Amino acid sequence: MAMSDIEGGNSPVAKTFDNNDLNHLASEIVEELKLDDASGSKPIDSHLTLSDGTRNFQARSYQIEMLEESLQRNIIVAMDTGSGKTHIAIMRMLHDLEQLSPTQMIWFLAPTVALCQQQYETIEAQISSVQVKFLSGADGVDRWTSQQLWDDVLKNTRIIVCTYQILQDAMTHGFVRVESIGLIVFDEAHNCVGKHAGAKIMSTFYHPRKAQGLPVPHILGLTASPVMRSNMTSLGKIEQTLDSICRTPTKHRAELRLQVNRPVLSHIYFQGMQGVPNTKSVQALSRIYAGLDIEADPFMKHLRKDKSKNGLAKLEKVLRNRKTYSQDQMKAFHATSVRIQTELGAWAADYYILQVITNFLKFSDLNGRQATDISSAEQKYLAEALEKVTLNTSIKWDEVESTSLSDKATKLIECLLQQQAGFSGIVFVQERAMVAVLCNILSLHPATKSIFRLGMMVGTSVSAKRTRNLSELIEVNCQNDSLSLFRSGAIDLIIATSVLEEGLDIKACNMVVCFQKPANLKSFVQRRGRARHRQSKLLLMVEQQEKLSDWVTLEQEMKNIYEDETRALNEFLEVEDSEEATREYRVEATKAVLDLDNAVQHLYHFCATLPPSPYVDLRPEFIVSDADHKLVRARVYLPVSVDKAVRVAGSRSSWMSEKNAIKDAAFEAYLALYHAGLVNDNMLPLLRHDDATDNLLTSAVEERASIISVDEQRNPWIDVASAWINPNLQHSTMYFNDIAISIVLPVPILTSLNFQLYWDSQTEFSVSIAESHSFPAANIIESLNETLTILKAAFGHRFSINQKPTVAIFTFQDSTVLKLGQQPVNDGMLDQSIELGLIRHTSKSDIGYIPKSCLRAKPPRDLVQHPYEGYDTLHNDTPHFSVIRLPKRADFLHRILPGNDKPSRKPHSVVLPITECTVDAVAFKYVQFGLMIPSIMRQIEIHLLASLLSSTILSDAQLSLDLVVSAISASSAQETGNYQRLEFIGDSVLKFCTSVQIIAQFPLWHQGYLSAKKDRIISNARLSRAAVESGLAQFIVTKAFTGSKWRPLYVDELLEKPRDGKREMSTKTLADVVEALVGVAMVDGGIDKSLLCLQAFLPDQEWQPLETRRLYLYHLAPDLPLPPVLESLESLLGYIFAKKALLIEAMSHPSYTIGTCSYERLEFLGDSILDFIIVEALRKYDLSHVQMHRLRTALVNAEFLGFVCMELAIEQERIDIAGTTPNGTGILGPSKMARMPLWAFMRHQSPEISKVHVATIARYNQFRDAIVSAMETGVAYPWALLARVQIMKFYSDLVESLVAALWIDSGSFAVCERFVEKLGILPYLRRLLGDNVDVWHPKEKLGLLAVEKPVKYTVEERPSTLPAGGKEFACSVTVGDEFILLIDGGVSKEEVMTKAADAAVEIMGARGGESTEIFGDRDDRDVGCLRLYNP
Repeated sequence: MAMSDIEGGNSPVAKTFDNNDLNHLASEIVEELKLDDASGSKPIDSHLTLSDGTRNFQARSYQIEMLEESLQRNIIVAMDTGSGKTHIAIMRMLHDLEQLSPTQMIWFLAPTVALCQQQYETIEAQISSVQVKFLSGADGVDRWTSQQLWDDVLKNTRIIVCTYQILQDAMTHGFVRVESIGLIVFDEAHNCVGKHAGAKIMSTFYHPRKAQGLPVPHILGLTASPVMRSNMTSLGKIEQTLDSICRTPTKHRAELRLQVNRPVLSHIYFQGMQGVPNTKSVQALSRIYAGLDIEADPFMKHLRKDKSKNGLAKLEKVLRNRKTYSQDQMKAFHATSVRIQTELGAWAADYYILQVITNFLKFSDLNGRQATDISSAEQKYLAEALEKVTLNTSIKWDEVESTSLSDKATKLIECLLQQQAGFSGIVFVQERAMVAVLCNILSLHPATKSIFRLGMMVGTSVSAKRTRNLSELIEVNCQNDSLSLFRSGAIDLIIATSVLEEGLDIKACNMVVCFQKPANLKSFVQRRGRARHRQSKLLLMVEQQEKLSDWVTLEQEMKNIYEDETRALNEFLEVEDSEEATREYRVEATKAVLDLDNAVQHLYHFCATLPPSPYVDLRPEFIVSDADHKLVRARVYLPVSVDKAVRVAGSRSSWMSEKNAIKDAAFEAYLALYHAGLVNDNMLPLLRHDDATDNLLTSAVEERASIISVDEQRNPWIDVASAWINPNLQHSTMYFNDIAISIVLPVPILTSLNFQLYWDSQTEFSVSIAESHSFPAANIIESLNETLTILKAAFGHRFSINQKPTVAIFTFQDSTVLKLGQQPVNDGMLDQSIELGLIRHTSKSDIGYIPKSCLRAKPPRDLVQHPYEGYDTLHNDTPHFSVIRLPKRADFLHRILPGNDKPSRKPHSVVLPITECTVDAVAFKYVQFGLMIPSIMRQIEIHLLASLLSSTILSDAQLSLDLVVSAISASSAQETGNYQRLEFIGDSVLKFCTSVQIIAQFPLWHQGYLSAKKDRIISNARLSRAAVESGLAQFIVTKAFTGSKWRPLYVDELLEKPRDGKREMSTKTLADVVEALVGVAMVDGGIDKSLLCLQAFLPDQEWQPLETRRLYLYHLAPDLPLPPVLESLESLLGYIFAKKALLIEAMSHPSYTIGTCSYERLEFLGDSILDFIIVEALRKYDLSHVQMHRLRTALVNAEFLGFVCMELAIEQERIDIAGTTPNGTGILGPSKMARMPLWAFMRHQSPEISKVHVATIARYNQFRDAIVSAMETGVAYPWALLARVQIMKFYSDLVESLVAALWIDSGSFAVCERFVEKLGILPYLRRLLGDNVDVWHPKEKLGLLAVEKPVKYTVEERPSTLPAGGKEFACSVTVGDEFILLIDGGVSKEEVMTKAADAAVEIMGARGGESTEIFGDRDDRDVGCLRLYNP
């Protein structure tokens, strides 16, 4: 967007209502809407008018008013320079692109090539979804002589920017037809008078066609002054020509108050140069010009030779008027020299004459070669004449003497020297030569040469037909960069012709000087528009002796403009003071009052609570319009984040006062918000006060302590003990090693159990327990005895076994083997096939040994690890047992990790002489089983707990008990499985389900309300409360199993245990278990079971089936046709929408105020859908929750999503002009495919977004190859490279909103997955996993390498060392007290920190291989990257 079209401090049409009572409110809004500093954006300007400088821009009320007017009829928008006329045109073009046939084009016409170039750049930056082209004389357009050439150039082009003349010529020759044009925008429309090309387009093509009743293009005119001269009747002629009416936005009273940027109009009087003799150079030039021999003129000689009738007529005419090319050139040169002396003084005249003659003679070739645009004979004729001019060679050309300047030039210098720091100004003159000479004076004058940074600007033409005048042969090529340098502040004073009066994008100035009188009223108005800084000046230089008769009339017209505005303001103020208004609405429940006096404040407050978005102004916009009988009405427009049902409201009554009309509109708007449920009974926004968000009075998210007291873990064995009172005996067969054991309980085991037990580091057992069957009560006593026997055999040496019922009874198929006692060794026991019991030495019978083998003789001592005392004294022929001491460990649930001790090479741990040993009667394998009973009981206990949970709280879900066991096991319980992976899955499911439910449940809520509601539902505080309220807390296992403390569970003792104990638990643990159970439901039965689970824990929410919610959202979308500009987008996506409105909504940025809604709600939903899709893809792999988390972060972060958004593109054919032939005919370039990326289809109205696009594309092109290379073949994820691109969030928002639109429209996750596949996200995931790409973020790596030492990043902003200037960032890294490194050249804070962390990791990792140890051998290391496929 052109700066001149967004700066409007001088505009007579301010944007919003304001009064002194709202000043404090405006500052509060600014504080709440601060933008991210890293983005480079600034806070939204609290001033309620278009202000100077860059700012977040939203279509203001008067621009919307003009747009709506233009949609009703053809209009000429008359608004001051800098008030945003081009933005209105862009909004209109955006509207028409969605309405016109794809075969119709929009032509944007401007009077000059420079203005066309500027407007083309603005339009192309703002409208990226279609091809825009700029045609100029440099393309040789005037020599395009075939229809095919025109058709090729305009193929797939929807907007053409060119001068009036180019379109007129194209239409005149039939290359462009009226029916192919949908809209013509006439920039600087006041030019369309008389024989002007714009007027000819209308009179020749438009009006005749309209008279025949045929369709004609829409017309939109733009002008700062609709009249060319002070004759106001010319307005009607322009309106008639353009078939339009001139419209100026309705002036609000508050807007008039805010018109503080009009420049102060002043005169600078100077003494004229009358009576001052000409310089010697001027006198010499006068003599030479007066003495030119007409008969020697080459053209005259040519005519003397032509004896034809036509030739004789021309000869007679030349003799009468002396008009030949050479005569005209000398006449103009002489006249310009005299005017320069009169205006600037003697030095200027001599300097000018010297420069012109020197340049002409330098570039002339007297041998006949053409150097300018005249024939060689005429060139020689002029050169001979100019050589006779006496030049002043005594003057100092490198320094201007004040005495040699005119009083006018001196007064100008004095005025310029009075300006303060920060000055910027324009000096307008009439002639091109005057520009160059005056600029040179100021650059050489001792008083100004070191103060001002000068530039100059004159009109240019690239037409092949334009000849260059002799008087213009003074170099002005240095003006090429003047405009851009002036905009950037590198130049602070520019000397210009009228070319800077209209259209061209320049910044607001402190001072504008009219060195010569404005030619007409239009010129005055446009020059005034350039001086729109606060306290700016418009200075008119007037000669003291000048006859002011004509000038007084024009000046009076100028003064009348000011006086009329002041008079209107006073009248408005009187009306406001005289009219009273009262109206109120009371809420019965709270007695809250809404009235006309507080409605505006309330409305501003409501808008301030909307979700802040860069590039979007969140303030309400008021438009006042005339009603009957000199009354007015008002309408208010709320930001597009607000649902369209309540976005616009109008005053109920008509008012004398605009102020009261605005209050009335605000009252109606706020009342509508209240009735729509967006404001609560206290007449406050919902975000912090409403019932719908859990009655939270002070904060957006529920708060709870990190540790709370909850019920002690439920002991299911107490429930089993109670069941023994009236038992329904059940037994389940357990298989351990090769033993079949029945476990008898008074309750059933509902499912089979399978788990591992670990005897030692080499030995593990698989245990399986089948489902329950009935057990005869008659056998219970015998079975209890077997249980007690096996317990005594296993634990009798450690603690007493009481002779009373245990809660679980174990019985064996062959109970005869269960006999207690010890027996001496006999010869039969030496048979290796005999199953022995524990071996005991007679001297230490409390120590048991596991028999390993029987040895016929004592082994050599060096083969025994632990020889007994007196080993060498015993005879070598004595038989021995090779045994292993019974382990002391009591926990067989966990694998024994290998230690650092090297295994012994001695084959025997302990050997004992057989003659000194006894053998337990119970075979060791039964004892071994008895030792594992505590571990088995632990597994059964947790499964009983899970079974009890499933049959109570989660009875409707019918979940897999094995998964529930994992879900209720905290990591502190040290079970073989815990809830962390399931919690990760459940977290994604919870967010997705919650988002779907509330976006459908609250169709009028904006993204801010939806996010706040979701955050409350999924917060740890809310979920932990759900765990407590539902009773889930008692089922969570947090304590680790300690087998050494285990004792038999006797029925009578269990019945005496209390059930009301308490324990401390982290609220995060409580919340995590809820999410883990949701994850269980997802894994076990999909979304349907997840919703049942959510209903159990969060019954206050209405959890309807997702398809029900989706269908509601689908039918909520209106039936709209797809704008032609978005038709190719469906091809890009590979999907045809049934509800086109969903695609339109998904592509509409919040700044796009002419749309029905923005993508914010869809982006809210799409964020959770995309997260869900990625997690579901990860779930298919055997990954830890840590791996899954890092991979998800790598795939859904905003930088990566923005990058794939920029990668995905469709191609369209484009043919450009490659150059011109020697005779100026355009040469078509080769047909090429223009890339139309996904982001280019985003609909927006923000000039700042267009600037961001340009800057982001430049960075994308710079780093794209490196990023793709890293993603295709790199070993690490390109965190730092992605950060360098600085991709703004709205790129990733598009991806997420499209995912949501696809799901709502199709109802299919497969469709969404295909889109995610097309974006390259899922292929990249497969490479991350397949090639073990490192996706650790460098800052995370550095934190681990630092261990417990703090890592400090110090970021410094510095001036850039690049030639383009700007700023850069440097970052130093300190770990603990050690300085590691300093990195500079960063493009953003986050990027330089990432780069610094990456370099620090390399440094620290090189110290002894720390990096490999920490990252290479971890089982949760990251993985990562693949080519972005765009099939």
